Amino acid sequence: MISVQGKRFDAWTPSAKQFYLPLKKGKRPTAAFALNRPRVTAPVSLKDYWLSEFPVTNRLYRQFVKATGHREPGGRLVNFYWRPSNGGTWNREKFQADQVPVTGVNNTDIEAFCKWLSTRDGRRYRPPTIREFEFANRAGTSTRFWWGPQPDVRKMNFGLSMIGHPTPVGSYPPNPWGFYDMHGNVWQFCTDAGRYSAMGSAFNCPRRWTGIDAWGNFYEGPNTMSLLSTGFRVACDADQGTSRPGDLKTPAVAPAGGTGPQFPELEITVGKRIDMGTIPTNAAFFMVTGNGTWILNNKRSTDRGKTWHPCSQLGEAFCQLKDGTVISVPSVDSGGSVVRFADPLSGKSTLQVKTSSDNWKTVKTQTSSIHVPLAEFFWAVRGLVELDDGRLLLTMYGRLNGDRVREDSPVAYEMGNPWIKTRVIVVQSKDRGQNWQYLSTVSYNPQLGFEGQNESDLIRLPNGLLAVFMRTGIHGYIDPHERRNLDQPLLVAWSADDGVNWSEPQRIHVGERVIPGIYPRALLTSQGVLAVLRCRPDGSIIFSPDGNGGFWSNEHVHYDLGDRVQHASMQDMALIGPDTILVTDIVRRGGWRVEGVPITVRKQPKTNREPR
Repeated sequence: MISVQGKRFDAWTPSAKQFYLPLKKGKRPTAAFALNRPRVTAPVSLKDYWLSEFPVTNRLYRQFVKATGHREPGGRLVNFYWRPSNGGTWNREKFQADQVPVTGVNNTDIEAFCKWLSTRDGRRYRPPTIREFEFANRAGTSTRFWWGPQPDVRKMNFGLSMIGHPTPVGSYPPNPWGFYDMHGNVWQFCTDAGRYSAMGSAFNCPRRWTGIDAWGNFYEGPNTMSLLSTGFRVACDADQGTSRPGDLKTPAVAPAGGTGPQFPELEITVGKRIDMGTIPTNAAFFMVTGNGTWILNNKRSTDRGKTWHPCSQLGEAFCQLKDGTVISVPSVDSGGSVVRFADPLSGKSTLQVKTSSDNWKTVKTQTSSIHVPLAEFFWAVRGLVELDDGRLLLTMYGRLNGDRVREDSPVAYEMGNPWIKTRVIVVQSKDRGQNWQYLSTVSYNPQLGFEGQNESDLIRLPNGLLAVFMRTGIHGYIDPHERRNLDQPLLVAWSADDGVNWSEPQRIHVGERVIPGIYPRALLTSQGVLAVLRCRPDGSIIFSPDGNGGFWSNEHVHYDLGDRVQHASMQDMALIGPDTILVTDIVRRGGWRVEGVPITVRKQPKTNREPR
């Protein structure tokens, strides 16, 4: 355990006296809920105390169970989507290792454990208060995390880590005072005003549920609640260590590495631009097939762009199936049209699908059926993949009947514009694109960004999850209130069940920079590096070295607003080698021309470094 010198400080976590007790008396609370940032502070004075370096482990808790006959831990499992799980995608064995924090305990279990440990050691142990936990967690810092303002998968185990279970205590670096796992891994029971709360967040928390002010509300639920994402650590008053401080200062548990995950450096090199000729529009659709054929809008090349031959227009959404068939769904910018539903109640309409069995030399066009209940309109932009079972998934964006923002909304959106406040959905086909049916909504949040969620791309990741990257804003738009810098981030969401359910969409950060952008395109290199192209207000590729999108280490800008030449903002990219990406940068030189930008990215030996 570590001795903590208490003092007066401004706490960020609301107490029961500030928040819940006034509500019971019909009065207004004096503190905002912890996750309603910006925070409301409250001055608190703490006495000296001792706090354990780690959460209580399974090994120590099993000693207690064996000595007392107390019940084994166990409880509910809440999965990646915050819904009850029936065993689903998580391996419960990972929760049982000796050095993993014990979970599935409640307040009565914790009180019984502290009574047993107090008898064994001859001092009074207890759970920490929420303010003791916060004070030790902050360790003298004033940011949301002891290392800075943003959660970091290198320093904590949370939702973006995509581990799916608790890790052994001390797997991540300690804070400046020597405490491990104060952020992430498992929620930890703390007390306040005779009731229990949970602090610290857990391995399955989205980004917004993390931070020093992340606070689990157990006031309104039963005190006997047991979750497999919640554990505890112990504390004791300062006077309990005065006679025998030696045994408290000697850690009973060794940290499991204390370094966090290691990510490789990426070496990024840029080659000479390639003139790829003209295209008929300011949007590029670029594909490289399995035999090396390049397809760019309405032309194809079999010699890596040296010569080009006319072909059928490639649609926005396309992929090559396992048997070599190229399938494409065109939309407005590629000769197709918006899919409109005359009767939203029936949800039936048609869309155009193109296929080719000879790498787009000859192309067949068919009219397919689509069924999206309550749909008004949707269109396809990128995001077409084949699953292992042969089903096709396609992302689309548009509106369902009833998708509206109140006219008196403070965000002041012009509802006369039909192309804003849209949602992103997934439709599936079980017959190679002949018929399509609604599967799920990836994201619908009309209050986020100017446009809602729209242009999207879909990809299978190395860890087996599906990921969808989504645009939210036009960038450069000025609203009726002269606001120029609305929140318009690029978003990503994940699915662990082939698109049936989706995680809460997350913003993307490279270091402290929030990544904006439109028209995203995602791909994986042969080394498993995830690259995402984004356009507007400038053009760049961001890179996730482990391929899963929880950590982004690099951003390479291939054009910016300072360029003298005009760049179109609907670009594309594809792999032309194992680790070489060709970005189709569209520039105006008389008409629209495409300049290919070859970018090679390779992993270097692993190091743990700050993002740049």
